[in-house]
Amino acid sequence: MSIPENIKKHRPKQLGASEVRCIGGKYYVYLVSSRWDPEKGRPQKITGKSIGKITEADGFIPNAAGLKLMQGKRLVPTAAPVVKGYGAYEMLQQLSPGLAPALRQHFPDIFREIRAVALIRLVDGVSSTRMVQPMFLASSLSDACDDIAVSEESVRHFVARLGSMQGRLDSFMRDMVMPGATLLFDGTTIFTRSSDSLAAKGYNPDHRLNTQARILYVFDKGSHRPVFYRIFQGSVVDKTAFMETIQSAGCTDCIIIADKGFYSKQNLSALMQAGMKYILPLREDTTLVAPVFYEQPDDKWDGVFTYNKRAIWYCKRPSGNKGNFIYTFRDDSRRAELVGHYVERAEQNYDEARRVPLDVRGEPRIGYFSFCSNLDVTAKEIYMGYKERWDIEQCFDYLKNSVSTSASHARTDEYFRGWAFLNHMSLLYYYGLVNALHKAGLESSFSAEDVLKLTKNIYLVDTGDGKEKRVSAIQKKTIELLEGLGVDLLRKN
Repeated sequence: MSIPENIKKHRPKQLGASEVRCIGGKYYVYLVSSRWDPEKGRPQKITGKSIGKITEADGFIPNAAGLKLMQGKRLVPTAAPVVKGYGAYEMLQQLSPGLAPALRQHFPDIFREIRAVALIRLVDGVSSTRMVQPMFLASSLSDACDDIAVSEESVRHFVARLGSMQGRLDSFMRDMVMPGATLLFDGTTIFTRSSDSLAAKGYNPDHRLNTQARILYVFDKGSHRPVFYRIFQGSVVDKTAFMETIQSAGCTDCIIIADKGFYSKQNLSALMQAGMKYILPLREDTTLVAPVFYEQPDDKWDGVFTYNKRAIWYCKRPSGNKGNFIYTFRDDSRRAELVGHYVERAEQNYDEARRVPLDVRGEPRIGYFSFCSNLDVTAKEIYMGYKERWDIEQCFDYLKNSVSTSASHARTDEYFRGWAFLNHMSLLYYYGLVNALHKAGLESSFSAEDVLKLTKNIYLVDTGDGKEKRVSAIQKKTIELLEGLGVDLLRKN
């Protein structure tokens, strides 16, 4: 088999006589020499050992024998120390030990690439294919996976290829959706200038029309991790995408807790037919709570409890004949805050000519909020089930700050979907750290960002003298933090 010219040109001529061989579709470089064969009366070629391999993307990649030969010819320093980022990458992998085998199961051919790029995106904030290679080579990941192609073009092809594997992406995520789990649903907008079919005009939460894509995310309340997501055109509203996401995630016997905007009669009917339990917030103008309810005296309430030192009045009433209940609450502290905002806006828009009155009596529902649920429990359980959602806004902040940058340069659905999954993997590693901080009782002292900054300054040092690599000095405070998280950066690699 002839060797392509774009491979031949990378043959390391400065290392002496060598030849390139194709074995299993990969190209390896071998030293060659010759000796005289007296019987044949001509020179005979002698093939020596392999000194590395060649890829079109990365050129000649020396192995241990090749590096030794290069050092002997003084083509690389023989004793210059090599320092690579280590602490944050190793910590994240130790805190989420189940991710690597799960990736390997569903992506046996590219699990290392997925892991490497996801970690680089999280630790280094990389949002473009151009920056993957320098960050990878500067990290200890390049020691463990020295054969990964990380040039800009290689990474672009990899991302697009990953995005074309929708079946495998869904299968990986579905394995994390446990039967009987309590699942939280929320959506976010990713603004994009891309020309792929996912980019469409749609209204953002401020009711402004933008070119965007929508991502609907599913979180597991028990494990405190994102477990599934679905991408939709920017023109698709959340309540339309809701049931498709539930079905795609393979939810069974789950309790669904959604944010505002997901309730509709169709969704309610579909959830009941699927045998799901649910807590769905209702719009402020819902017709399921009669207007007269807001005008009745305070004896309409069943009782009151406290939440964060605030009085919460509650009322529970059956709705229809299919086992649904309407739970209504009033938060007077929240009402006072909202009334202040309302008056402030009214003052700013006050029309002197028309003498529009600043009257909040026309907004009787301020401070009230209601839920529809088929859970026959106490009102406080419904309230706490919704309010005890952890702060998933930090997830969406991360998504918007990282995905939007790369998404704006996407040109195909596959490329966009590939980046979305890499971001999902970054989120899984991120929440592994968030959960570890919570479990150790350290979240009030350190944020996940604090820990990443501290551990980014921990390096793996190769002194170049043939001795074992060592971990750079770690501050005592950081050592105590890592011990609290159950992380050991000094264990042998």
